[in-house]
Amino acid sequence: MRIDVYLLLLAPVLFAWLGPPLVGWLSPAAAARTLTALSVLAACSVLWALVVLCVGGLSRTSGLQYWLHSNQTALAASDPVPRKVGILAVVLLGFVLLHLAVAVVRRARGVRAVARVVVGLTAAGDLLILDDQVPDAYAVPGGFRRPGRIVVTTGMLGSLKGEERLAVLAHERSHLAHRHHIYLAVAQMAVCLCPCLGRVATRIAFVLERWADEDAADVVGDRPLAARALARAALAVAESPDGGAHGPGRPALAYVGLRVSARVEALRTERTVSRWSAVWPVLGVLLLTACLFSDVTSALAHCFAVIG
Repeated sequence: MRIDVYLLLLAPVLFAWLGPPLVGWLSPAAAARTLTALSVLAACSVLWALVVLCVGGLSRTSGLQYWLHSNQTALAASDPVPRKVGILAVVLLGFVLLHLAVAVVRRARGVRAVARVVVGLTAAGDLLILDDQVPDAYAVPGGFRRPGRIVVTTGMLGSLKGEERLAVLAHERSHLAHRHHIYLAVAQMAVCLCPCLGRVATRIAFVLERWADEDAADVVGDRPLAARALARAALAVAESPDGGAHGPGRPALAYVGLRVSARVEALRTERTVSRWSAVWPVLGVLLLTACLFSDVTSALAHCFAVIG
C-alpha cells in the first residue's frame, strides 16, 4: 500500500491545526465556505483511507482471497498491509459510521423539536413573535412544505430600540437566506467521521454568525448600530432568569451566543475583505481533491492487479 494512504489519516490533523488561523483574513462568508468544503474533504480522506486499509488488510484472509480469486503474488508485492492493521481499520470504520448514524438521528430529532415551535402559530410573513418575557431570537430552517421562520420573543423586542430590532431580524434572515444550518450540519457530520475537526466545526459556527452579523450591518447601513443591537441583546439574555436557556434546544442559529464580545468588536471595526477570498477556497479544495483522486485511482489499479 502506498504511504500516501496512511498520510490521508494525518491530513485532517494538519488541517484542524492550520485551518482556522489561515482563514482569519478571509471574509466570514468565504471563511465559512472554505472551512466547510475542506472539512468535507478531510473527513472523506479519513473514510477513504480506512476503506482502503480494510480491503488491503482483510484481502489476506483465506476466505476473501478465495472469493476474489486474488493473485497472491501480486498481493504480496503491492500490498504490505498487515492483517492486524486491516482489522483495526474495520473497527475504526464501524465506530465512525455508528457515530455518524447516531449524530444524524439526534440532529433530526432536534430539527423536529425546533419545528414544533412554529407549527400552528400565525406568522407575519417569515416573522413569528412569541409572547414570552424571556429575551430570545433564532431562525427555524424550513423543511418539506414548511417555510423558514424567524422566532423573536416579546422580551427580546422589548429590550431593543428602534432600528436595533431591524438588525436582529436581518441577522436571522441572513441565516435563512444562506442556509447556514446546512453548513453547521455538514460540519457536525464531518466531526463524526474525524473527531479532530471539532475545533474547525466551532470555527465554522462562529464565522456563520459573523456572516449574518455583516449582512445585518449592510441592511441597516450602520455597523455601530448592529454592534449595539448585539451587545444590548446579549446583556438582556444574560440578565434573564434562565440566562437565555429557553426553548426546545435550538441546535444553532440563535442570535445571542458564541463569542458575542468578539463579534461586537468585529462590527465596531471597519470591514476589510481580502482579494484572495475567492482564490483560497478553490486552491484548497483542488489540492485535497487531487490527493483523494490520486488514491482512488491507485487503489482501483491495485484491486484490478490483485484480482487479475
